[in-house]
Amino acid sequence: MGLPYKTKLLVFSAVMGGFLFGYDTGVMSGCLVALAGDEPTWDLEERDSRKELIVSAAIWACAVGALMAGFLNKFLGRKISMMAGAAILTVASFIMAIAPSWQILVVGRALDGIAIGFVSMTGPLYIAEQLPNDWRGPMTVCNQLLITIGILVGSIVAGIFEPISGGWRWMLGLSCVPSTIMFVLFIFMPKSARWLYFRGDIEQAKAILIELRGTEDVSKEMNEIAEDFKQTNENEKLGGKGFEVLVNMMKNKAVRRALFLGVMLQLFQQFSGINSVMYYSATILVMSGASANKAIWLSTAVSTANVTFTFIGLFGVERFGRKKLLLGSMAVMMLGLSLLGVAFIVITNSSKAMDVAGVSDCAGEIIAESCYSCVESNNKCGICEGASGSLMCLSTNVTLISDITQYCASGVTDIEKVCKTKESWLAIVGLIIYIMGFAPGMGPLPWTINSEIFPNWARDTALSLTTFTNWVCNSIISQTFLQLSNAATPSGAFFTYCAITFVGMVYFFICLPETKGISLEHTEELFESRLTFAGFKAGYEPKNKNNYLNE
Repeated sequence: MGLPYKTKLLVFSAVMGGFLFGYDTGVMSGCLVALAGDEPTWDLEERDSRKELIVSAAIWACAVGALMAGFLNKFLGRKISMMAGAAILTVASFIMAIAPSWQILVVGRALDGIAIGFVSMTGPLYIAEQLPNDWRGPMTVCNQLLITIGILVGSIVAGIFEPISGGWRWMLGLSCVPSTIMFVLFIFMPKSARWLYFRGDIEQAKAILIELRGTEDVSKEMNEIAEDFKQTNENEKLGGKGFEVLVNMMKNKAVRRALFLGVMLQLFQQFSGINSVMYYSATILVMSGASANKAIWLSTAVSTANVTFTFIGLFGVERFGRKKLLLGSMAVMMLGLSLLGVAFIVITNSSKAMDVAGVSDCAGEIIAESCYSCVESNNKCGICEGASGSLMCLSTNVTLISDITQYCASGVTDIEKVCKTKESWLAIVGLIIYIMGFAPGMGPLPWTINSEIFPNWARDTALSLTTFTNWVCNSIISQTFLQLSNAATPSGAFFTYCAITFVGMVYFFICLPETKGISLEHTEELFESRLTFAGFKAGYEPKNKNNYLNE
């Protein structure tokens, strides 16, 4: 059975938040490149900490926004949360576009992050609660699909505006267009039927279900909601507020197990290295001989692969089930990470040697033994080509102009013009394979599964906590990759992520139940046992209809 027009429009409105999430991710790499050239008085080239703050302000604010969204969703509803997120995103885009200083830009980024925290948590929840069981999985994956499309569009916009003076303002300001569209659309969207039922507005909840299902016969779904409502009231959970709900969740074995699984889904999604892999793709492209602008455009190939393979998740989540798709995804990711690790070993060994006799690179911080080492050092290095054709790695800082004059035939040369290896394709292939694995499974499924596994009384708080986990882990990985790379080499970093992914794969094989085809009111019953043999069985209907919440 197809979905009514109103239901399709509802899904489109909700996934606009995913698009904005992705756009912000895709546009920032190009934005930072443009900022350094357009705003020399901001001193971004010499102060990497300011760049890091511009990026991380949004990430940490997303974590705060996700926590705030839990309370906002519970007391004001999903619709108001999405509208609030859209409004704040619009305001933030204007602040970022007209920012007169890097400090004001950070403020705009923080507001942007809070809003993305709202919509990243609420969007999948709103979709899951408004759709029938057999459409819930694919339409929740649509949110991830729009994230990948947003990343692709952000990369394209960055490529278009990077050569233009002040282009970064357009990159950031244009996000007001989709956020305004989302706000206007949500004016006409219904509130969550389940949220209304739990607030005592049963007739309106039924009317919304009839409109969204395109049929008058919604008795089965209303009965399931009524059963969940009865169990909730019997266990006096609905009256819990704030910290009391969290305490009740910890006391309840089934919910506690579901919460731990939800946190692990978000943790392993980030600790599998997705942000580090995406971050390091620019260096891979430079090692392949691309200029800065070409690297931005070539990165769209990775974004395109991300979009393309997300369609596998869209059509496969109900066909194969959540568990099989997730485990298959992680297996392909491990292959990609292993190939990336091997590729960087090969690239390092085959990269052109540096002549380091008597000359230190980057103000004496590191001696670069190869072209690759010069690129990887991340200290504003440049390649110096001597009169005899030998290569040296020197700082591009003007304080070393005497060294450059003394040792270089024609000044510091762009790295991409001389620093190439024939084996760079290995790293690019590894990157694409990794994305092929991540996009259909580990990308969307943590959001899909988390929107399904919690009882109504705990859903807002639980999703707030799991989304908060995602953003905190995102921040940790983003801020530790360079240290891990420097301490263990990039190959060591990628092999570490591969090992973490393997641990997660074993855990999910043992503990993740299959939620395909199960109503939201029954999924929490899957967690009554310790899940030692959760299996792959789909379409399970719980046999125990008794009140188990006091287990």
